[in-house]
Amino acid sequence: MMEYSLILIPYFAEVVVDENMTDKVRELRFTSLKTLQGQLNYYKKLGYIDELINGIAEKKAEMIMQATSKTEMDRVLKPHAPRYDGCRFIPDEYLTPEEELIAWSQTSLKGPLVECGQRRFSELFKLLFPDKSKEIFT
Repeated sequence: MMEYSLILIPYFAEVVVDENMTDKVRELRFTSLKTLQGQLNYYKKLGYIDELINGIAEKKAEMIMQATSKTEMDRVLKPHAPRYDGCRFIPDEYLTPEEELIAWSQTSLKGPLVECGQRRFSELFKLLFPDKSKEIFT
């Protein structure tokens, strides 16, 4: 499996060499990729597996490359927590399933998850690790 830093290299390269990008957007994207790299380093330091971190790297880097404003970039780097509608959690469009699973994992370290939180954790785990979830949940 590829290391998340290697996933980010082509994105950094594109930011540097793309002649059609304005300096403002170039600086915004470069800074955002560095911020993303710091977030990924933090997740790695906490001990999360490469599959989760690499998934975030790929998806967030793509989002960064599409964003053109500071407001949108802030939403990419700091997505809102999922909204609970009384029946289920609805994720923010900028929140990757990998990030949400990490957030639920971190929350569970502070105390047991409520029933709807446990359900959401299971949904995300099954989505991201279908083979492993078959072993665990069957």
